[in-house]
Amino acid sequence: MALRNETHPPLHPHERRPEPLADGSSGEKNPRPANIAVFDGSFAPSARPTVSADKPWYNDRDYFVKGWTSRQIWKAAFVESVGTFGVVYISGQISATLMNYGTVQIGAYIAISTIVLLSVFIYATAAGTGGHMNPMITFSAVLSGFCPLPRGVLYLGGQVAGSAVAGGLLMATWGGERAIRYRGGGCFYDPSQLSSGQAFLNEIVCSFILLYLAYGVGLDPRQAMLFGPKTGPLLVGASVGLIAFANSGAVPGYAGAQMHPGRCFAFGIARQDMDGQWIWWFGPAIAAVLLAIMYNLIPPHFASKGNQEL
Repeated sequence: MALRNETHPPLHPHERRPEPLADGSSGEKNPRPANIAVFDGSFAPSARPTVSADKPWYNDRDYFVKGWTSRQIWKAAFVESVGTFGVVYISGQISATLMNYGTVQIGAYIAISTIVLLSVFIYATAAGTGGHMNPMITFSAVLSGFCPLPRGVLYLGGQVAGSAVAGGLLMATWGGERAIRYRGGGCFYDPSQLSSGQAFLNEIVCSFILLYLAYGVGLDPRQAMLFGPKTGPLLVGASVGLIAFANSGAVPGYAGAQMHPGRCFAFGIARQDMDGQWIWWFGPAIAAVLLAIMYNLIPPHFASKGNQEL
């Protein structure tokens, strides 16, 4: 167990600080107060704990009960809502801009803008909250043992609230007629070209692939050590951009897999039409469960007392 600096507030067991050096110092030239983004599911690897938990998350009572009243986590959830609002609002405006330009290379512009958009927002937010800004990421992190339940639930609430505000402001900015013409900014399919079941299946598969890549370049603490805090967010943005490009023109009248339930919730609000929301919510949820099963069968996030190589 890592020693604690008594000048800082206590942390959740899954939110540890680095081990002190042999001389008892923290190892930092200029010690700073603990960053609230210190948890395994953060996109800020330098803020992560270096001490593994001594048991799986599902056997740890603290994983489920500690942190509900933490003012730091509530504040982080508010910042997470602001970050999610920004991502969703700008994403909607990008979609409207591309529709107005009438470009035939919309897939390429979607990919490029997505890479830049997500990367800069993760860079801007990760140090304060961990930089999820997506209900699918947070839900997956909770089930995989990377994000304690209280933090996860508060983040989910903040993300949904931020998305709702973004949807309302998009509608107010565009006006009702334009919002319908822009289809709210995305998250749609033409039933004459694609069935709801096909869209649902694609949402599950693409969401799972995105989660696999996101964990591989950022959320998995072992992988984060390989890529570092500077390249992780960029690689996550590149992963989303690649998958978005692959889907953008696959079927006429289909916006492709969205992999962000909050974004689709916002666009449904903007166009005042919530049809198909189950696709954008349950698809990523199933993908998160599948990814969590894999990570719990091959657990990278805790060290067994009898098998320290895990």
